[in-house]
Amino acid sequence: MLERNTMNIESLKTFKLVVEAKSISKVASQVHMSQSALSQLISRIEDSLGYKLLERSNKGVEVTDMGKIVVKYSENIIRNYEMMNQELKRYERKMDTVMINGNWSLVNYSIPCILYKVKKRLPDHKYELFSSSNEDTVRDIVNDICDIGFISCHAREKSLLHHVIGKEKVVLVAAKDYNIPDKIDVEDLYKYEFVKLKNRESVNYCLNKELDYVGVSYESLNAVFEVDSISSVKSSLENRFGISFLPYMAVKKELFEGRYKIVEVAGLMLEYDIFMITKQWNQLSESVRETLNLMQELGRDGFC
Repeated sequence: MLERNTMNIESLKTFKLVVEAKSISKVASQVHMSQSALSQLISRIEDSLGYKLLERSNKGVEVTDMGKIVVKYSENIIRNYEMMNQELKRYERKMDTVMINGNWSLVNYSIPCILYKVKKRLPDHKYELFSSSNEDTVRDIVNDICDIGFISCHAREKSLLHHVIGKEKVVLVAAKDYNIPDKIDVEDLYKYEFVKLKNRESVNYCLNKELDYVGVSYESLNAVFEVDSISSVKSSLENRFGISFLPYMAVKKELFEGRYKIVEVAGLMLEYDIFMITKQWNQLSESVRETLNLMQELGRDGFC
């Protein structure tokens, strides 16, 4: 109810309807008020402003010149109020959008699977997924560009939370009929031609580290050429141009179909932790917290 010298948006909307309809009785029915209550509402608006806004008669109502001024400004007030509400709702939806970064192989093969399961359980949240390097993912978390990051090594940024969410494996693969034994020694790697995946931190970081550990230089392997996409590597493998180290998830289908084979390298283990990183718990929105809890609940089984 209106207090003296105050006015609310709904009152202005109702007054505008009365002016447009030129009838208190018609609008009273429309807004589910009695004619008496609506007439009193108009009177209170007039008292609040100190001017007569409507001329009443048996034929209906006519707006006064003062009333026309109120209608003119009411339209702007109502429009701005509605625009404010729309912007608030847009911001609220944005707050419910969880931005996720991950290294290239995870974004293309592993994360969509767990994200699908999360979305089924949390249908009101919106998710956007982007690929980036480990370093860029950490930077984006710190700078609030993304909410959750998936990286293949423990970040040095001590202000972030780290959760081990699963493991990713890199395998040496070849076409099923490629002339190479199913198991070779580390030194034998130098005997074969490689198709290398260029600038893929998620693969090369772990690979370089492990090969260095067993005394093999990745850079010294006999590379036929380097390509920047998994699809190009696969095409090269199918054309028997060489062998390649690739994420297991990227070749899982081809292995199942019998088109590729894994070549075991004695003494070489290429499996590493997948870390999920975020800011501290008290800095996260409710939608991010719910997503984190569910991802941790799903854990390694969440990845396909």
